[in-house]
Amino acid sequence: MKILIDGLNEFYSENVRLVKTLMKRESPKEYHELLKWAFQMLYFDEGKWVEICRIDNYLHDGQKGSHIHIYDRDEVKRMELTFHEAEKLIKEISEKMLKEEFKQTVKFE
Repeated sequence: MKILIDGLNEFYSENVRLVKTLMKRESPKEYHELLKWAFQMLYFDEGKWVEICRIDNYLHDGQKGSHIHIYDRDEVKRMELTFHEAEKLIKEISEKMLKEEFKQTVKFE
C-alpha cells in the first residue's frame, strides 16, 4: 500500500487532536477497497491520550466496510462512509462526546 497520509495530527486545542491515516492500494490483492483510511479523535485526560472516537474502514471482526468506535462502548456501528464523510462525522460525534463525557467545548472547523 502507498501511504498518502501517515498519522497526521490536527490539534483543535491543547488537549484535543485528530489523527488521520490514508493509504492507497497498489494492487486489488492488497485490500478490498481502493483507499484504506482511519480517523482517530483523542482527548488528553489525566496525563494520557484517550480515544473518544475512531472511524475507519479497516477489517473489523473479519468484516469489510467502514465503522465507528465510540468511547467507552464495546460495540461498533457500521456505516458506509467515504474518507471525507468520515472526517466530517468524527468531528460531529467528537464535539458531542467531549461536551457530554468530558465537559469540554471544542469547535471543529
